[in-house]
Amino acid sequence: MILLLFDIDGTLISTDGAGMRAFHRAFEEVFGFRMERKAIRPDGKTDPLILKEILAHFNLSDRWSFSSRQQMFELYLGYLEDEMRKTLESGRLRILPGVKDLLRDLSRESDFALGLATGNLEDGARVKLEKAGLGGFFHFGGFGSDSEERTELIRIGIQRGSRHVSPASVDGACVIGDTPFDVIHGRNAGAFVVAVASGGYSIGDLQAFKPDLALADLTATGSIISFLRTRIPARPG
Repeated sequence: MILLLFDIDGTLISTDGAGMRAFHRAFEEVFGFRMERKAIRPDGKTDPLILKEILAHFNLSDRWSFSSRQQMFELYLGYLEDEMRKTLESGRLRILPGVKDLLRDLSRESDFALGLATGNLEDGARVKLEKAGLGGFFHFGGFGSDSEERTELIRIGIQRGSRHVSPASVDGACVIGDTPFDVIHGRNAGAFVVAVASGGYSIGDLQAFKPDLALADLTATGSIISFLRTRIPARPG
């Protein structure tokens, strides 16, 4: 059994910036500071780390506390629901090329179990996937609400996946994502990595980090599944 841990934004879907719009709204309400639209680059980072980096960018690090974080993310999740609804209604929510076919075909394969490895808070991840109609494919994962550190959340996702498929044995885990962080942290967590240039990084950018497979998008369903099958060990007899 191979655990497949998918990133969300830029890998499965494009939300046309709904997450960051919700983030900006919550940030201004909690910290009283109107955020520049491009204060930091959020790609591949966890929601708690994004908040820390934005606070540092505006010299507001002393405002970081359990209470401010909790208030920020409670507001954020409400605004995310609103922003995702608007994005869906306007037709700007996109499932990225090949994703539906790949998830459908993988979900029919007994050798694979589908999960998530995303910097989104778990509740935020569910909001995004449900609005995109993809929520039913994923049954475990590691999230930004588990750890701000991506290697650790991937490890947590692998542990949850192992429990989910038990008593079947796990032969390995694969992270599928669109940023160098997915490659770096996936490998640090002991997974092999499929990098897909459907987000903010080119295929050349991603190849520089030496993923096990680099793709322009996820449209080559048959080839991707064939590659994943090469990681399943041969069974005796």
